[in-house]
Amino acid sequence: MEENEIEEHMSEGSSLEQEETESGILIDSGSESLEESQNYSPSFWTRRKNVLKLLAAFFLLATGLVLGGLFVYLSDDEPLATSQITFQLGETPVQNPGEEPVVEVAKAVSPSVVLVEIPTLGQGSGIILDTDGHIATNGHVVDDAESVLITLPNGRKIEANVIGSDIRRDVAVVKLLETVEDLTPATFAPSDDIQVGQLAVAVGSPFDLSQTVTSGIVSALGRVVSSYGCEVGGFNSAECAGISTIQTDAPINPGNSGGPLADRYGRVIGMNTLIYTDGIVEGNVGVGFALPSDTVVLVAQRLIEGEPVGTAWLGIRGESPDDGRGGAIIVDLTQGSPADRAGLEVGDLIVASEGRPILTMESLRADIQLRLPGMTITLDYERNNELFSTEVTLGDLDKFLAEP
Repeated sequence: MEENEIEEHMSEGSSLEQEETESGILIDSGSESLEESQNYSPSFWTRRKNVLKLLAAFFLLATGLVLGGLFVYLSDDEPLATSQITFQLGETPVQNPGEEPVVEVAKAVSPSVVLVEIPTLGQGSGIILDTDGHIATNGHVVDDAESVLITLPNGRKIEANVIGSDIRRDVAVVKLLETVEDLTPATFAPSDDIQVGQLAVAVGSPFDLSQTVTSGIVSALGRVVSSYGCEVGGFNSAECAGISTIQTDAPINPGNSGGPLADRYGRVIGMNTLIYTDGIVEGNVGVGFALPSDTVVLVAQRLIEGEPVGTAWLGIRGESPDDGRGGAIIVDLTQGSPADRAGLEVGDLIVASEGRPILTMESLRADIQLRLPGMTITLDYERNNELFSTEVTLGDLDKFLAEP
């Protein structure tokens, strides 16, 4: 199947109050495409051999897991459509940011950030999700490990089991093997609240320096990058997907993977995942990327509940207009697909999803990425200079790929 047919899913917006899911995750509800030619290499040493051949490199933020292409993951080397969720009112961690908002954010967020260590693989950061001991981190941080070592904010070390990982979206959840009475769960902001230019505070363990706090701004929204699944399965695999990210200039480095990016109210707006580098220096150059809070919460809740995350499927191949218009033009459509059943046709220009503007094909992919199979969404589209709307019930990509 064509690369553009692999669609991702998107979650719905939240209410304007803070809420807590059944799995204990607090939610406070008060695009452009990058190069698709990233080469992933499984280790720091593999990348070292090729570094002089590269013009740029993106690094996963877990040390030891480095992309040999444009992106580097940052770990250090050496609401849901189908799940039953209820919400509980809570409070925003920082009520009045004051003149030193970063100080207040650090006080609020740091107690929810842990160090995640995997023998022989490296380390990254994690976000405490609930009082039951569930912790979210990046999928590339835990990789294939079955257990990890967690260092809590107070320095206590506890083993944890990996209960699930979604490599398409690079989110994993681990659970502490011991009961801890004084865990401080993070509070998440809905992605709809995030604005370009707002304060962004990163907390994590770059280069094994636990509880490091850095700050910057949200530089852009909807940056689409290739997922960790592209390294694992290859760019033509079902595991490979484009993921929508938050771009930030807050300094994040190897070891920050899985840690939070927070707003001035102490709410987590994203999970730090990868950075752009010049291919020579493996540190921050002011271009980092974080998974949006909606993605993290959606995947984490599914993993905690033991439910398959699934990947929503629209069933089109599209491209961005080259005449200055915004939207995604359908250039091919799978017969019997959700798009076909909804009455969409080749040549239609999709301009909005659930009322949110679709500016490019990449932004449509990112929109579908945060949705679940079985979810019904409204797509606005243009045909013959007229505007129409249609409801589409998204399919399951895995089931489609399994068909003969």
